[in-house]
Amino acid sequence: MKNYAILMLALLAICGCQKNDDSDNIVSQRYIHKYGYAISQQEWVAKNYPGQVVTMLKNGVTITSTYENGILNGPQTHSYPHSQIIESYFLYNQGNLVKEINYDPRGMPLRETTQLSSTRHTTTLWYADGTPMSIEEYINDELMDGQYFTTTNEVETRVEKGNGLRVRRDQKGVLLSKDKMEGGYLAKRESFYPSGTPESVSYYSKGKLHGERKSFAETGEPVAVEEYINGMLHGRSMYYKNGNKSHEVSFIEGRKNGKEVHFLDGDKISEEIAWEDDMQHGPATYYIDGDAETKWYYGGKLTSEKRFHDMIRIDAKINQIAIND
Repeated sequence: MKNYAILMLALLAICGCQKNDDSDNIVSQRYIHKYGYAISQQEWVAKNYPGQVVTMLKNGVTITSTYENGILNGPQTHSYPHSQIIESYFLYNQGNLVKEINYDPRGMPLRETTQLSSTRHTTTLWYADGTPMSIEEYINDELMDGQYFTTTNEVETRVEKGNGLRVRRDQKGVLLSKDKMEGGYLAKRESFYPSGTPESVSYYSKGKLHGERKSFAETGEPVAVEEYINGMLHGRSMYYKNGNKSHEVSFIEGRKNGKEVHFLDGDKISEEIAWEDDMQHGPATYYIDGDAETKWYYGGKLTSEKRFHDMIRIDAKINQIAIND
């Protein structure tokens, strides 16, 4: 029973099933000895035979898994729903995944990942017609070497020893981005619309947004200018609408802190809102036909101006007591 439990856990994990609904997703299972004859579930469990388990799921996917001594060893395939065409191919060596290939509905390869060691792997991508798109080698999540091909199978760019230019395209060959790689990580990305016009220019550190990020409409007009630190908005960010300033916001580590200002027609201020730790905190002033109307917030809740200042004084006293203690 121990081996059967291991088998079921493996199958259910592979199927992506959820706790109490696991068995409900399985329509049937067949057990086939490696010599090709069918055996019962009881025989499979009792004798720990080598061979394959063929699992039919309610969504129409067929999973064929190869086992030896109770663990995955050899190929495993997942079909497309209600089809014999393979969507995913996995190769196991004594329970360890060493290769994964994904296919499109026509059976053409899309992506292949091969585990060379516990820390090193290669990834190959293909265009829709089967022409190689890229071949990359990683150590953990660091890109060490890469070759990037045109749709005519010519080398377009390279990354060597972690440095160089990576070109990303979709399956039809449309340019998605140009990535500057430094030390194995993305340092700068220029992304593009399908028309070829720039979509954004972003800077990164160890693969995370770090520095300025500019976004553009397909017409070339600005959409946003943002500042990031370690993947989080940090600093002043400006947003545009139809090429005119729409609003600007201050962030600290991804949360609104400071003043948010909205503009009318790009220059005239229409709103000023104070934020602290991602909550409205302080005055929110709205300008309508030359008149200003101000509402006050404390910790995200609407209050009066007097109560706001009273609470600020209380906070200051509490902080002073804490410092003295």
